[in-house]
Amino acid sequence: MKDNIYRTFLLTALVVLVLLSLHLLPPLKIGDTELRRVSVLSDISDSPFDKEQIDVIPKPVEPRTDQTKIIAGKKVSFKEIWPKGVERIVDFSAGKANGMNHFYAMLDSLSRKRQLGRPVRIAYYGDSFIESDILTEYLRDMLQAKYGGGGVGWIDAGNELISYKPTVVCSFSGLKEYMVMKKDGYSPNEASISERYYPASSVASLSLRGGYKECPRTMKWGASRLYLKTKSGCGVTARVNDSIVKSFSLSPSSNVQFVETLMPSTSISYSVNGSGNTLYGAALETDNGIVLDNFSMRGSSGVTLSTLNAGMLSDFARIRPYDLIIFQFGTNAITAKTNEKEMEMYMGQMKKVVDLFKRCFPGTSILIVSAPDRGARVNGTIGTMRTLPLLVGYQEQLASQCGVGFYNLFQSMGGEGAMGRLSEKNMCSKDFVHISHKAGKGVAHGVFKSILAGQQNWTRKSRLQIN
Repeated sequence: MKDNIYRTFLLTALVVLVLLSLHLLPPLKIGDTELRRVSVLSDISDSPFDKEQIDVIPKPVEPRTDQTKIIAGKKVSFKEIWPKGVERIVDFSAGKANGMNHFYAMLDSLSRKRQLGRPVRIAYYGDSFIESDILTEYLRDMLQAKYGGGGVGWIDAGNELISYKPTVVCSFSGLKEYMVMKKDGYSPNEASISERYYPASSVASLSLRGGYKECPRTMKWGASRLYLKTKSGCGVTARVNDSIVKSFSLSPSSNVQFVETLMPSTSISYSVNGSGNTLYGAALETDNGIVLDNFSMRGSSGVTLSTLNAGMLSDFARIRPYDLIIFQFGTNAITAKTNEKEMEMYMGQMKKVVDLFKRCFPGTSILIVSAPDRGARVNGTIGTMRTLPLLVGYQEQLASQCGVGFYNLFQSMGGEGAMGRLSEKNMCSKDFVHISHKAGKGVAHGVFKSILAGQQNWTRKSRLQIN
């Protein structure tokens, strides 16, 4: 009997010893796949910092950044250059449509002062991380300072949250808001590109004025455009700079229409008369340089974008073409306990979003920007939520599957513990999810440097005639 107890104890000790040995092994790889590490305490630990619980998904094969070609009998070589401290934009398109080449080519044209006949437009979709124009206000300003342009871009017609946007002063009347995150009465078939729409009373008004001295390029613009649908036809009166009046008459149509005034402006007011009208928003921009539209949606995971009407998106692709569409989501899709299956389901839903926009904007560059850092507090320490790095990995896989660009915002803003470091400087909220305008400036600078390096790589490559 004592022999059996001894043998049982010895076997248990050997098993524990083997598990501990496996636990202490460094990460192992088979090819490009990193194997899952053994966690002895995985069944009892719920720490958001316990990385042993996190599966490591296979990293997609990155496209080559060096190429060689024989041109006129000479060997020509090219390799991408990403300066130290600049996060690389990975293009998984292999040169096909919806990769980054189109956007870089448009930026190159701007840098050469070529006349394009329209601005280079960016649609930046995201959640509350970019609400109130945080991050995008400074990214817009940096791009406009480098490539030209002015104006804040798109402003929803009747969204009360606009009052928190320092880049514009807005007032409106006679409009009722419907938006995707408030399901009561919302219809995706009626929504605009921003997932909002505003049915108007018989008389509706919208007034806009530039309002942010720190980003002075948003205070003046050269083109004002109001986007709407009218079932019965309507009259629109625009008052520019509080004095110049322009009148428009629109015929009934099932398509998105717009009215525009082309003159130097610091303010614009619209009055819309008639029945059966739905306003979407106004754009304050220039017809040269860069325009960046902020399409933020508080609480969104991004998946509802797949329900937008394809005809409406195609209307916008025709009358308001975009050169780069950015999707920055994910924070609202996970918790500390989100598992692999749930993340895979989320990626499947986001793939539908990317596929829809690829169909409706066939020549437009698309960039998936990863979720930013999300902090979690344990024992007085603020670190990164345990599932966040896994989400970022899945988002890079999604970009690879869709053949579009990918940008690791999590790493760009500092990686593990970035929110904790911002918290120490009072530059993020107490939920360790949202950043301040001041922090947004720093994050935007990182994105700007990556875009600039990407364009410069494209320019060097094109001059060498390497496709």
